[in-house]
This record gives sequence, C-alpha cells and structure tokens, in this order.
Amino acid sequence: MVAPQSVEVVRSAENLGFAAGANEGARHASGHLLLFLNPDVEPAPACIAALAREFEQNADLAVCGPRIKHAASDQIEHGSTIDPLGSPIGLAEPSPPLFVPGCALMTRADIFHKLGGFDGRFFMFVEDADYCWRALLVGKDVQVAPDALVVHEGGAAAPGGYPMDEGVETTLFRVSHRERNTLAMLLKCYGGRIAVPAAFLYVLQTLATAVFLTTVRKPRTARAIVAGLVWNARALRTTLELRRQVQATRRVSDAAVLARMHRGLRKVDIVVRYGIPVVREEPAPRCGR
Repeated sequence: MVAPQSVEVVRSAENLGFAAGANEGARHASGHLLLFLNPDVEPAPACIAALAREFEQNADLAVCGPRIKHAASDQIEHGSTIDPLGSPIGLAEPSPPLFVPGCALMTRADIFHKLGGFDGRFFMFVEDADYCWRALLVGKDVQVAPDALVVHEGGAAAPGGYPMDEGVETTLFRVSHRERNTLAMLLKCYGGRIAVPAAFLYVLQTLATAVFLTTVRKPRTARAIVAGLVWNARALRTTLELRRQVQATRRVSDAAVLARMHRGLRKVDIVVRYGIPVVREEPAPRCGR
C-alpha cells in the first residue's frame, strides 16, 4: 500500500484536459516508470506489479498496458491499433498492438520526457496512439502484459464511443476532438511518402463525413469536424515542427508500423456491422477525461 505522505496532488488553475494534465503530473513524478490511470479504471490485484515486471524483462520496452475488460460488455481488449487513416480498433486477440489506451498506460519516464510526453494540444483522445506511435518510431516496443488486467467503466467524462450489440452512440465532443487530433497525428508520424496522401485521404473522408452528418440533421457535428480541419490548418506550423522532430529521430520504417495496423477502414467496418452511429450533440464534459 502506498503511504499517504508519498502522494503529491497537483492542482491546476484551469482544466488542461487529459494530455496536458498528464504531462503536468509527469513533470512532478520522480520514479523511473510512469503510470497513467483514468478515474473509471479499476486495476485487478497485482496488475501494476505485472506491468512493472515487463519493463524488467524487456530493455527495449517503452510502453506497456494491461488487458482491458470493458464493464458494459465484458469484452476484453489486448491493446489497440488503428487503421491507416487513424481510426482506433481494440484488439480482441493477443497480437502486437500499435498503442495501449491511455486509460491504463505505463511507460519509462526517460522515454516519455525524451519524446516530449503527450501532445498537449490534444485536450482528449488520440494522445495515446500518437505517443505510442512515436515510441515505436524511435525503435522502442509497445506491448500488453498478459498477466495484468483492469476493468474500465468507459465514458465517465465523455459518454459513448464504444461499440455495443445494439449499435454505436457517440457525442459531438468525441467526434470533433478525435477527428481533429487524428489528422495532426498522421501528419506528424507518417514518413514522407505516406504523410501527404494519407492526409489528403483523411481530409476527403472528413468532408464526406461532414456532408453525411448534414444530411442526417447533425449540422453542429458537421461544423465541428470541419472546424477541426481549420484548426489543423492554423496549427500546421507547429505540427510540422513537431513532425520534423519525430522524423529526425526515427529508427523504424513505416512498413514496420503498418504491420501493426488494421487492414481496412474502421469507419466502414462499423457502419457495416453496427449501422450508422448515433451522434448526440451534448454539452462538452467539464473534466479532462
């Protein structure tokens, strides 16, 4: 059990969101491993010890996560990946993940600080995939500890977003932030031969999504994801500077990362399997995650 006096509570004068808030906490941490846990995550006994043990056994390991049991469905994920345009997919069977969800993520502190931590511009969503992708590019590993398990309630701060038997429900907040942040991640992490065509296809996908949302009478969500394109245009100078840093330190080819990606387009898979997602245009959550 952790002694109460060993815990430091870091308070911010404003809501920084998950990524910047986690970075702030990491700046105050003193250990050689950092553990990020969402408030709606319950680790099983010995989970944290199992995560730490993986780093002792693998010197190249930069990020490790537990198996995640989703409370609403009892489904267990063995890490996550993305499709070539950045949409996330949970892995139902053990296989090398591209990333582990930020709801329960352990990483080496020196690697975290060397890579600049999470992208603090991402208020919520995609910061975990972006960080793990960058860790892979410098030649480090991302894995799931088979002996570690957490139960994740999911959607405590931002409801929805998880596929259920009856379909998929999401919110304007989730859609707009995920769409915005995903494009920035693709621009930063893909190599030169893939970055431009991937970004072009992503913009086309986003515009098509906006048109569709308008036809189903979700104009606020349509405007929000188009606003994400505008945000990326305005933030392009910063994104390109971050891209320069990422590409200057990469030791791994795009092919090695693509091997961990989902083959196909996740958005198409969701529509085919679950039907058209329901988007609720609710107020944004007040908490970071």
